[in-house]
Amino acid sequence: MAAKEPASIEEITPEYLSTIAQKALGDDSVEVTSFELIHDPFEFPRFGEKQFYEIPFHYKGKSGEGDSHIILRVMPEMDAVMMLTGDTQHRELQAFKDGLMAQIPDTFEIPYVDVILNDDRKQYWAWLRDVRPEMQTLGMHAKCPDEVVRNILSHLAAFHAKFWEDHNAIDRPYLMSLQRPIDYFYRTITDIIDGMKDPSPNSVYVVERWPWLAEGVPNLLAELPREIATVVERLYREPQPLLDAIAPMPETLCHYDFDNRNLGVSKFPDGRPRTVVIDWEILGRGLSASDVLRLMFYQQPEDLDGMLDYYMDELERYLGKNIDRQLWKRGYDLGVIVEFQIRGVIFPAMVAAPSAPIPDDQRPAMKERSLADVAYIASVVKRVGL
Repeated sequence: MAAKEPASIEEITPEYLSTIAQKALGDDSVEVTSFELIHDPFEFPRFGEKQFYEIPFHYKGKSGEGDSHIILRVMPEMDAVMMLTGDTQHRELQAFKDGLMAQIPDTFEIPYVDVILNDDRKQYWAWLRDVRPEMQTLGMHAKCPDEVVRNILSHLAAFHAKFWEDHNAIDRPYLMSLQRPIDYFYRTITDIIDGMKDPSPNSVYVVERWPWLAEGVPNLLAELPREIATVVERLYREPQPLLDAIAPMPETLCHYDFDNRNLGVSKFPDGRPRTVVIDWEILGRGLSASDVLRLMFYQQPEDLDGMLDYYMDELERYLGKNIDRQLWKRGYDLGVIVEFQIRGVIFPAMVAAPSAPIPDDQRPAMKERSLADVAYIASVVKRVGL
């Protein structure tokens, strides 16, 4: 008889946890004999309203007894981060349920073990192997050696090549596309600029949870030189030129949050390197450059052009054909603009909002950097002719 699926944390039983442990340990004989619940074992700050539990357990099986543990990630029905990207269907859980995650090449180690996706109960759970040691190997904010970055880029190229123009995979309706944040977050920014006179429901939702955003966006625009502020506002009010520029470019599956915070380093049994990748809630279709530029923003390599060329070499190797490199680099520039519009604007808006949770002694330096970043985006817009 199958173990009953729990409807709440309190309903987790050794019998049900045994089914999860069997998948995590790769042993169908495993039976959990006891376990604990440790709420929120992670110390680092995060956006959103996700909760985490560490669950140490004791088990027995054909090979004997042992101790292990697993992570339970509990997601809300909706939070501001999900609203920002239009994640109304819990896309990462959907991707596990319908087998899309299982198609990802094994050069990526993905710690998902199982999920519960139950809209009737408003229950959204992900069971994950604990990969904190692998994450710490890379370092959340560390600048990595070039060899490590190249390994990650190679594994990323294998991922992108697997789904290159594969519309059976990338056209799934729950996946993120650029149209999602345009419908949700771009509208929120324009509603704020217009003084929330006739806001959409999603704009009201985000501003209620992030009141500093409504304060920071107009302050930021007021601080910018007029010509740059005009460019920024136009990007949100008139997204169609950007969509038109991206439309003819090859698309693939993208992680969209591909940086140190979500990456780790592990190895295959034979010692070959492997990249651990967590946090797939922005999974979607788009330009492969979107993932590359996110990693490059964090790493700031001295030879950026060399790293981009290496990624394209690896992408062509996995694809078994050449790509249009000039077109790909144009896509990189367009991706830089999109990255700013969807996430990059949050940092300067926070800095421009006195109520935002930023230490006062750090605000001047952060403001200088954020204004420089916005000016750079305006220069990219000019370069690509938008």
